[in-house]
Amino acid sequence: MNIALDVMGGDNAPHEVVAGAVLAAREYGVAISLVGKPDVIAHELGKYDVRGLKLPIVPASEVIEMEDKPANAVRAKKDSSMVVACQLVKAGKADAFVTAGNTGGALTAGILHIGRMKGIQRPALITPFPTNTGFCLILDVGANVDVRPEHLQQFAVMGSVYCKRIMGVPSPTVRILSNGEEQGKGSQLVLDATTLLERTPGITFLGNIEGRDIVNDLADVVVTDGFTGNVLIKTAEGVGKLIRTILVEEITASPISRMGGLLAKSALRRLARRIDDSEFGGAVLLGLSNLVVVAHGRSNANAVRHAIRVAKQASDFQIVNEIQAGVHEIGASAAERQSQIA
Repeated sequence: MNIALDVMGGDNAPHEVVAGAVLAAREYGVAISLVGKPDVIAHELGKYDVRGLKLPIVPASEVIEMEDKPANAVRAKKDSSMVVACQLVKAGKADAFVTAGNTGGALTAGILHIGRMKGIQRPALITPFPTNTGFCLILDVGANVDVRPEHLQQFAVMGSVYCKRIMGVPSPTVRILSNGEEQGKGSQLVLDATTLLERTPGITFLGNIEGRDIVNDLADVVVTDGFTGNVLIKTAEGVGKLIRTILVEEITASPISRMGGLLAKSALRRLARRIDDSEFGGAVLLGLSNLVVVAHGRSNANAVRHAIRVAKQASDFQIVNEIQAGVHEIGASAAERQSQIA
């Protein structure tokens, strides 16, 4: 197996990206093609003992920066690390593409240079979200601002397959994000999508869910449009950051509270681990003909390592083939209903 890694993407590139690649190559035994500027990559590799590791350098002279407009940059920068990595996947020289760079650039490069899976109308970004007992999965979180009901139906199938194989949930439950938990609540998109989801084969659909209830383990997979999903996770990130800031301020406000903070240090460390999603490897772009994993822009070496692990795991479990089979089943079911009506 070979993973194409964009070494130049991310806030901590290239040093943390290369460090994560070394960790992953050593732990998982996969080949990782390091795509980017050869002199920069060679300098970073020189910091580690890489004997016996498969870490070939693939030259790419350009970088799609965080501030670049994705569509324009992907078309203009044909020798960028993202484009070159996607071309490796398209040519069958790599099994997956991993990046911590510009999310829009990764989406555009994936769609243009890897291509959609047959039958998939819109790829979707899926990401873990913390709950009381672990994590659920939310999609879409940014790939599609505007969607139709049939897109949400496909998201539910893709999310269920991913949850079953990668998260290890035998029978994942699916809900649709809405402004009320009651049946009949929601926009026209939610109502129409609900009708489709209720008769979608291969999923366990349980109806609506409100944003405040996602953390209460009421669903394993939550489907929504990319605009709403992106607002949801970024709002949650902001609230989480605010709580951490206030907590530190209050703990350090007086000698007594500082002493209490020391006593609670191990509990606070466990809290941080419970809400840390870095071990889940970031967001995965589902619906393309090959795998794309988009790690968080601020990913450190550990997060990059886990992004590579997710790409390997998804390839091992043949996620693409399973999603393809699920989408085919939707089409067959719809065709059968049409024939019965006729």
